[in-house]
Amino acid sequence: MFTSFQTWFIDFILGPGGYPALFIFNVLTDTLIPGSPEVSAIAVWTASLPVVPSIIVMTAGNFVGNMINYWIGYSGMNLAHKYFPINKERLGRAERWFDRFGGVALLFSWLPIVGDPLTFVPGIVRYNFAKFTAYVLTGKIIRYAGLYYLVRGVV
Repeated sequence: MFTSFQTWFIDFILGPGGYPALFIFNVLTDTLIPGSPEVSAIAVWTASLPVVPSIIVMTAGNFVGNMINYWIGYSGMNLAHKYFPINKERLGRAERWFDRFGGVALLFSWLPIVGDPLTFVPGIVRYNFAKFTAYVLTGKIIRYAGLYYLVRGVV
């Protein structure tokens, strides 16, 4: 089912949807909705959409999806505090760990399977949003630039 949805969306991107559809597809695939932003990237480059604008649109869409994840983590923690006992010592350790290593971890938020859930954690531990933004955007841009250079000989 998700494969046919992804195929339909890519056809829509390459047809009447264009950049707005590409943006929406990348927002959706960087939340927990299954889909592959890499497939859309390769599809738009195969269809000869300009590389730099498509990287900008895909990165922006991915980042909006990750902001939604951050907000869900942040809001979810508020609800959890309200209804469930949370060990403040453990939460404090998690916050200190993420302050120390979280930025490097967020550079890998583009990885399949682990990347999207990774962007919930900063919201839970109240990681600095400016740092979150810088690391996530850097990771996404590196992903698309690297992907383009890997596939440009094939596409």
